[in-house]
Amino acid sequence: MCTSSAVENPDRQVLPTNVKPTHYDLTLQPNLKTFIFYGHVKVNLNVNKDTKSIVLNTRDIKIHSAILSSDGLKTESKQTATEITYDKEKDLATMQFAETVPGNTKAVLDIHFEGELNDQMAGFYRSSYKDAEGNTQYLATTQFESTDARRAFPCWDEPSLKATFDVTLVVPTELVALSNMDVISEKPYNDTGKLTGKTEGKTEGKTEGKTEGKTEAGAVAAKDLKEVKYSTSPLMSTYLLAFVIGPFEYIEAFTSGEHNGRPIRSRVYALPGSVEQGRHALNVCIAALEYFAKVFGEPYPLPKIDMVAIPDFEAGAMENWGLVTYRTVALLFDEKSSSIVFKKSTAYTVCHELAHQWFGNLVTMEWWDHLWLNEGFATWVGWLAVDDIYPEWDIWTSFVNEDMPRALSLDALRSSHPIEVTVNDPAEIHQIFDAISYYKGASVIRMLSSWLGVETFMKGVRLYIQRHKWGNASTNDLWTALSEEANMDVSKFMTLWTKRVGYPVLTVEQESQESIKVTQSRYLSTGDLNDDEDTTVWWAPLGVLLPSGVENHTLTEKSQTFPVPADHLFKLNAGQTSVYRVNYPIENIRTLGEEIKKGSKGLLSNTADRVGLVADAGNLCVSGEQTTTALLELAQAFVNEENYFVWSQLSTHISNILTVFYDQSEETRDGLKALRRSLFAPIAHKLGWEFAETDDYLTNILRVLALTNAGRSNDRETVEQAKKRFWQFIEGNTEALHPNLRGPVYGIVLITAENEEEEEKLWEEILKIYRDESLPSDQRLIALSSLGGAKSKALINRYLNMSLDEKEVRGQDSLYIFRSLSSNPDARDLLWNFFTTNFDLLRAKFSKSLSLFASAVRSAAGSFVNFDRIAEVEAFFADKDTKEYARSLQQALEGARVNAKWVERDHQLVADWVSENAKKFT
Repeated sequence: MCTSSAVENPDRQVLPTNVKPTHYDLTLQPNLKTFIFYGHVKVNLNVNKDTKSIVLNTRDIKIHSAILSSDGLKTESKQTATEITYDKEKDLATMQFAETVPGNTKAVLDIHFEGELNDQMAGFYRSSYKDAEGNTQYLATTQFESTDARRAFPCWDEPSLKATFDVTLVVPTELVALSNMDVISEKPYNDTGKLTGKTEGKTEGKTEGKTEGKTEAGAVAAKDLKEVKYSTSPLMSTYLLAFVIGPFEYIEAFTSGEHNGRPIRSRVYALPGSVEQGRHALNVCIAALEYFAKVFGEPYPLPKIDMVAIPDFEAGAMENWGLVTYRTVALLFDEKSSSIVFKKSTAYTVCHELAHQWFGNLVTMEWWDHLWLNEGFATWVGWLAVDDIYPEWDIWTSFVNEDMPRALSLDALRSSHPIEVTVNDPAEIHQIFDAISYYKGASVIRMLSSWLGVETFMKGVRLYIQRHKWGNASTNDLWTALSEEANMDVSKFMTLWTKRVGYPVLTVEQESQESIKVTQSRYLSTGDLNDDEDTTVWWAPLGVLLPSGVENHTLTEKSQTFPVPADHLFKLNAGQTSVYRVNYPIENIRTLGEEIKKGSKGLLSNTADRVGLVADAGNLCVSGEQTTTALLELAQAFVNEENYFVWSQLSTHISNILTVFYDQSEETRDGLKALRRSLFAPIAHKLGWEFAETDDYLTNILRVLALTNAGRSNDRETVEQAKKRFWQFIEGNTEALHPNLRGPVYGIVLITAENEEEEEKLWEEILKIYRDESLPSDQRLIALSSLGGAKSKALINRYLNMSLDEKEVRGQDSLYIFRSLSSNPDARDLLWNFFTTNFDLLRAKFSKSLSLFASAVRSAAGSFVNFDRIAEVEAFFADKDTKEYARSLQQALEGARVNAKWVERDHQLVADWVSENAKKFT
């Protein structure tokens, strides 16, 4: 731990600084039958001051012996720990020694231990798969971020306590064993018994499993084992160490070496039969490694990069240095059978994780307060790389359409948190791996890079990397480097964005014929801001879009006046590069609506500006700063729109209205569906169902979006085609239903089923598709999610019960069930009843995968739009210890209250508007 940081924040739970690790020599032997692993670690230590005790991190580990060697001892150079005690709450082991080791010397701590290959997707764990005969088998893998290396071996598990690592794995001969570094030797294992059986010194509890001289059930004979050694790693944090053992196959390619100075060997590993689906990820990898070496001005520092598809994986992927692990669906993409939306997500996930190899691994945050620096930057620069590799995807408009809204929706809640948040207790860390750290972090970096210029920004990043490589850094270190390159104090205005919660809404008023007054205040989706919550004055680049070009002004005060043309034809936030909402007078919205109709000849020819206008209107009607009917009127201005991203943003907000206002009259619901149908059916009919090779990416995803919205709005032609093609597909004609359209069609046929008998028949067929293990992961998960669109109570309950059956649904995939049902108004009550009835069971199931439990909480608690039901949710949690998911619960409840207030305020207005306008829509 950096001493200065501990002094700055005395509440932070960190290890004592009397010793510091410099090198680990780690040997592990996992048993994939008994799920026990044995370990031996020798840690080289710098002894900073006289000490008789050593404290390190350990969790769910049995330490059999601990021996300290030091040339500074007066008598024997070795001494065994006289006592080992454990603080299970804080994950600490304290080892007492009889003789004091003097400061300013070096020592070696030698520990034998054992642990369990758990099934919780944390630490050193097991993951199941089916072999060629359909039998369940297991592989071993790791997930150490943020604080789970301590589950695999006793260590100093803090990001700033970097050390080098020598890793040796003892594994069955027929399996592949991977670690961060390249293999330097592989030979038959000579079992001396020391690793698995010798018990010297103190042991925590009773030692189970293999003891000296005995062989446990499931033990593997030494002749069937091999010992794999890897080269010494560079200085790195414990959370980035990794090992994977299983029957993997691989495909391989090398980078060009143009910017790395040498070709980098790159591999994708997957279970037998599926590795060829890693080709897309491998191609992205070799391009991205060279791109990052160029933009960071630093070659990739390791000899190889491996990317591995893991069946059971809590997150999307993990950036372990040189050995990146992925949830299968995030890495494998079948060009023939996968949906096109997964092509982009796979490319992005690969680029995000590879960006971390520099920004996070080579230069690491000094403590978890700076998590956003890792994740926000990797999100932004990951998209930068995808944009370089696939310029036709229009990545930055996609960012405005998808990523920024994720951040701004969450940050519009009182229960949000600053980008840079104080973390004292390691138990709190998992709660900040959210849209704020990733997407708001990326959004403010994009705002800053746009304002400084991307090249100036990247010069600052290169300076930052050169100064801090192999070490640790803080947010201020990045601001310092950027300030030097930009010749201005970047921290002065960026601190407002990283250390303060929220973001502003800029309210525009006409002050004179040629000027506007812009006033900023914190935006809350509740629409009830108090004066004491409105104390931040953000630095906000305005980017005033005019017919003549963009004029750059900056709002630095609560309220300022700026010049505009006499015709008031302008838009703030050109290109949507800045992080705020804009609340225009209704006259300006109507003027901009007319510009929309002009298409590429109007002021809003940049797609991102049209997306931003819809996004602002769609959110300001939720908070009450604009009316819902203003958004519905604006939507009609887009009848001639051709761009996917604009239609996607419109779809998001109209569908949100339909979901939130679901309990309103049938006339209101049908009228809103009619509006959606009038917008999307013409595009669906124009683009049709067939995908031509000449169609570009954006045309293809617009086709999917249009057919989805038309079908879910009961467009007769689309529904008939969906049902016809569905049954042709079920009967074996795979050409009838393109992989891109399977998920949308499953949803359309379920929602338009004419009776329970038809619905059940359809549901059973979709269930069979999910159960077909020969299909690519994305196709199976699409089917699993689609099952949540059922209206039948019996089917919804069956679906819910599937979430508890690990043989039916992997624990990590249960979140698809909860999310799907939370967006289905017919399932809200059943989901909540299931959650409350099975609360203890679910809490235990996800006890070591808290992000999954938090996701279940959000889904179950956040979907109501009725204040009485929300009060019921609050009452349920009143006597629960919610510390480990408090943030998710608060956000879910606040989001529900926002929607309830929105319905209460605007339901009559919407009903009246529908009554007046519904006849216009066909």
